[in-house]
Amino acid sequence: MAFEVLRTPQVRRAVEQMTRTERARYEAARDELRGRGCLAAGYKLASTDGGDYPLCARHLAYTWRMITAYLDDGRIAIVAVDRHTPENNPAAPLAEVLPGLAIVGRRRQDKPPCCEEAASPPSMNDELRNLLDTLV
Repeated sequence: MAFEVLRTPQVRRAVEQMTRTERARYEAARDELRGRGCLAAGYKLASTDGGDYPLCARHLAYTWRMITAYLDDGRIAIVAVDRHTPENNPAAPLAEVLPGLAIVGRRRQDKPPCCEEAASPPSMNDELRNLLDTLV
């Protein structure tokens, strides 16, 4: 099954700032999302209540991270691509507009996979779905 992958304007701008190696890793991850869906998306982000938030994050090259969402019609939205450094957390600006997204994540060993099978991506509530529609 092939998935359609969308990206926000922020992602386009971030990719333009990447080096050739970083961009190649991003493009490989994007292509893997097209073919494998949420199985290629890394791990679920944390919610402020300590549970799972229906967005996923994947490590790209070096400090770069890719954050994805799964729309009901089988499309995948790359919501953000940003560096994760001590001075910059990619979840912070998203948490300002996405209610319930935790800024501080879990320890590496406690991060659950994005999904168990490609046909079962993390589901979103209507509020989150409507917010993401404005970003993509």
